[in-house]
Amino acid sequence: MTRAKALSALHILPLAAVAACGDPQLQCGPGTHAQGSFCLPDGPEPGSTTTIEDTTFDPTGGGPGGWTTADPDPTTGSSVSDGPTTNSSDSSVSTTEGGCVPLECGVDVACGSVGDGCGGQLECGPCEEGTIDGIRPVRMIADRSRGRLYVTVRSDSPMHPNELVVIDPATASIVDSVFVGSDPSTMALSDDHTTLWISLEGSLQIRRVDLTTASPTPGAQHGLPPGDFDPAVAGPMVVLPGTTDSVAVSLHNYNYSPSFEGVAVLDDGVPRATKTSGHTGASRLTGGPSGWLFGYNNLHTGFGFYAIKVEAGGPTQTEHEGLVSGFYTDIVYADGRVYATSGDVVDVSNPAAPAKSGVFPFAGAVLPRLDQGRVLMLTPPDFDNNVSVLRDLDPVTFTQKQEVPLAALTADYIDDFVAPDDATLAIIAGEGFGEPPVVQIFANPFAG
Repeated sequence: MTRAKALSALHILPLAAVAACGDPQLQCGPGTHAQGSFCLPDGPEPGSTTTIEDTTFDPTGGGPGGWTTADPDPTTGSSVSDGPTTNSSDSSVSTTEGGCVPLECGVDVACGSVGDGCGGQLECGPCEEGTIDGIRPVRMIADRSRGRLYVTVRSDSPMHPNELVVIDPATASIVDSVFVGSDPSTMALSDDHTTLWISLEGSLQIRRVDLTTASPTPGAQHGLPPGDFDPAVAGPMVVLPGTTDSVAVSLHNYNYSPSFEGVAVLDDGVPRATKTSGHTGASRLTGGPSGWLFGYNNLHTGFGFYAIKVEAGGPTQTEHEGLVSGFYTDIVYADGRVYATSGDVVDVSNPAAPAKSGVFPFAGAVLPRLDQGRVLMLTPPDFDNNVSVLRDLDPVTFTQKQEVPLAALTADYIDDFVAPDDATLAIIAGEGFGEPPVVQIFANPFAG
């Protein structure tokens, strides 16, 4: 499998958890309605889709590495079908009498049981799944150049507290770790994959980590500029394109509501002269073309979208309304667009004038794979589905092509949906109410 540039995302919190925490009722913009913790567009339900069954990980048995076909789900009865199959060993593309070109295992679908698009059925083998045990993860980022996952670990973790751990997704195991500081949290990776920046919430700092050495090597720690009221911690961060030492930081103080304290840019730890104002602004932050960032206010009902120009003296921003909506919505930039976990898509090909491009009829963590002509979306369980659903979405027509129910992923919320390589997907998933989150790794069924 080839390896390309990493894209990562996101934080999804379901409505049940919101209500439990006493947060405000979900409010949606015009033309949308609330479903779970997301704002979805009004209109008819999406049409029928093809489903692919899932598998689970048994460390004590099964095939090589313990990967086994899942037992039927007690609710849905789903398992790998024993019905008629299309021979996946035949690499030739055949055309049916009606002119339909069927999908192929290893080309269009990597694993699972799926309709071939022409009335037949493909059996492409089990989709592997695994969990990293023993750590309490905070955030995760993928390094596609090395095929690795980097995870920050909580200070109260039974193993690797206050460390950065390196995970090999092929074996679902920790292969390296290093102490980085007090309460490590969010991360940002330079576009040349040589430098990782980590937020240290316990010391109100950020720290540079060199990835060019045999093991990740922590460097200097840098204090953050103060917020509007008190010292702030680094929330979402972005390493500016073409650099390794210039970092944009969304500042937060979690003792206040809303917590947002402005966006600052630091060059090798030195803040630029000005930052954006706090309270209302880019509480979520993502990258953009050279000289630009984009943000979204997901903390109160302003729901503004921000085009942030990065200038020598510091960042400046303009607010644009009606483009994205919803509490807890997050955003990710890819190739001239910003994709939101609410399903909204914003055209930022002209960064100074963002415009609505379209909306998917679903919500969930998003992972744009535009090199493959798709956007992956992972929807956590909600009132309509008791399992997570992985969706293959078309970024041109804003429709769903296929979906995969993942019965093993039963968490209430999903963080940091990433792809360390074409064949593998990973998330931080949690069940809330005091249960620690876990890193889950699973095969990408659309990796053909």
